[in-house]
Amino acid sequence: MTAATVVIWAGVVSFPLIAVVAFVVGGEASPNDLSLGAVGGVAGAVGLVTLFAGLGRGQAAAVAPAAAAFSGVFPVLVAVVSGDEIGGLTWLGVLIAIPAIVLCSWVADPGEVPLGGLWYGLAAGLGFGAYTVLLDLTGPTSELLPLIPARAATMLTVAVVALTGTWHISGFRTIPKRIVLGNGLLDVSGNVTLLLALRAGSLAPVAVAASFYPAVTVLMARVVNAEHLRMRQVVGIALTLCALAVIALG
Repeated sequence: MTAATVVIWAGVVSFPLIAVVAFVVGGEASPNDLSLGAVGGVAGAVGLVTLFAGLGRGQAAAVAPAAAAFSGVFPVLVAVVSGDEIGGLTWLGVLIAIPAIVLCSWVADPGEVPLGGLWYGLAAGLGFGAYTVLLDLTGPTSELLPLIPARAATMLTVAVVALTGTWHISGFRTIPKRIVLGNGLLDVSGNVTLLLALRAGSLAPVAVAASFYPAVTVLMARVVNAEHLRMRQVVGIALTLCALAVIALG
């Protein structure tokens, strides 16, 4: 399946679920909150497009770690510029997190150039990081409502990219339905908990913690696909746990 196929059909699952959860939680969203959500959805879609474009060119060794690292670093820089106070332990956790993220997701294939897809990873990371920053800017009274325009904008952007001929979208009958359903459910969980974390905490530690997704991917690959873990990945996972603990204490 192409990336567009999975994103679109998973969105068919996740969009109504996100809408139901958001309306059940309630809240009052201003036009500004909804606009920020929509722009964030476009930024997230740009991250997806560039991430998959880089992976499609066989540059996973650079794209994946760069995307994960920049998706955590960019919101931290925004938080610092905005005047947020970041404690010493949080900074220590961030410093541990960056190499942890890179080590977890650095999986070079034979003949692959490790830095060959750096720019794809940078663009993807900025897209994901901007999504987190824009969600953080929404008002607390809007609760989860900004996720509705965000998800709609992501699906629309990916659909537009697909219409340009970059990707082909397969029909419902041919898709792996269980995988798409699981993707949609996990996507809803991830987006809801990300926004709840931003409501409860500050931007920098939340963004860094959220950028640890490569560690989960690596562990899932080990459990589900029985993939062999490289030593650097084991070290990365260990550093990830340390960084999360330090950030939590901060």
